[in-house]
Amino acid sequence: MNTQIMEGMIGANTSIRLSDIPMRVYRQASAEGDTEKMKQALSYTGDCLDNASRYQEKLEQGMKAEAKAEREKAKLEQEAAIEKRREERRKTEDGAEADPLPETDTVEISEAAKAALENNPAETGAKINGKPLIYTEAGKTAAPVKDESVASFSA
Repeated sequence: MNTQIMEGMIGANTSIRLSDIPMRVYRQASAEGDTEKMKQALSYTGDCLDNASRYQEKLEQGMKAEAKAEREKAKLEQEAAIEKRREERRKTEDGAEADPLPETDTVEISEAAKAALENNPAETGAKINGKPLIYTEAGKTAAPVKDESVASFSA
């Protein structure tokens, strides 16, 4: 809340409350039939209401300025968030170029295990010859993929 808004709200409220006093004098003068006093009281009431109107305008200007500042702040925050996402994307792309398969699991099979598998290929369903094996959901091996660039996996 900026100072124009506070000043407008307080000033308008005070001016409206101050207009109650000459209105009471007007009612009293009306009951007495004193027209001069009535005119003077209405003049004071009009002045108070004019002041309230000026403060209302100041309040509206303050609200417009505050809304403009909020829009600018939101725009800056949005631009900062966009730049942050771009930077994260750049870092991700740079990391992907440096390590093409950063989330790949590797398995090392000992020489003894390789020899055992080569002697008994029926247990594995495929002979290990340096190519990766693909396992089905049932845990059995599937035919190896010939072209690794077209392999797809589903979770």
